[in-house]
Amino acid sequence: MRYIDYYKVLGVERTASGDAIRKAYISLAWKYHPDLNYNNEKALVKFTLINEAYRILGDLDNRLNFKIKLEQYDKIREIAKNQHKRTSEIKTNPQ
Repeated sequence: MRYIDYYKVLGVERTASGDAIRKAYISLAWKYHPDLNYNNEKALVKFTLINEAYRILGDLDNRLNFKIKLEQYDKIREIAKNQHKRTSEIKTNPQ
């Protein structure tokens, strides 16, 4: 499963304030708005993703819940990465 980092979608740090998130959203929404990118499917997809990101990060409760899930996801990825590394080392250096 691929997890979407909405902070990256909006181009802000994970520590960004609500105001910084809002400013990033407005800037990107203007840039990729369908009315300004007529018949541009990639811009529409990007615009939809930007709106989804703002729906999550623009609300404080949603942002806090997302941040917790994102941190859990990062920990799980790190554990899996370390396990894969150890498995690879065992396969290449059997004792």
